[in-house]
Amino acid sequence: MDCKLALLFNEKKAAQVAAFFLFKASQREANITILKLMKLMYLAERRSYQQYGEPIIGDALVSMPNGPVLSNTLDLINFGSQNNFDGGWDTLIAERSGRDMALKSPDLMSSEEDLRELSESDVEILQSIWSEFGNKSAHWLREYTHRHENCPEWEDPDGSSVPIKLETLFEALGFSEAERNVLLSQLHQRAWVASTLST
Repeated sequence: MDCKLALLFNEKKAAQVAAFFLFKASQREANITILKLMKLMYLAERRSYQQYGEPIIGDALVSMPNGPVLSNTLDLINFGSQNNFDGGWDTLIAERSGRDMALKSPDLMSSEEDLRELSESDVEILQSIWSEFGNKSAHWLREYTHRHENCPEWEDPDGSSVPIKLETLFEALGFSEAERNVLLSQLHQRAWVASTLST
């Protein structure tokens, strides 16, 4: 993702997507590991691009040894937020405990309707990802995202990390060259608006 598109990243939405999956797991009295949470979040971001041509979170996509990840979100998981603002990552998500993730407090959410940064279509995607993958193990999801037929945009980084360009993802999702160009143009326009509003 180029530096302009990096402006699309929305920490509040990243926190609420994570909170959605952690809340769903808590309803089953189940834990979610860092690896499983990242896979669910990546698959949700990927499906949003597939269905709507735009992201939920707007994160940079990266190939890592355990499969594709959301780069900024992984930093939030590992190090917490550098921004102290209401509704940010640290407002909703507890510090990692070993390999497990959890909501900061079970009282923060009573239903998906508490996630007000997410649109109805965002929540529909998250629901579909949870229905399809919520009962899968972290290891199963790792292997799933490694298979070319599922995530052809991922490439083995040989122990390091390699950015996944949106052009590569759009091609993997079956968009034509003309469609890819239109989608990229729209995303750059959104990033330009975001940069204008932030100044």
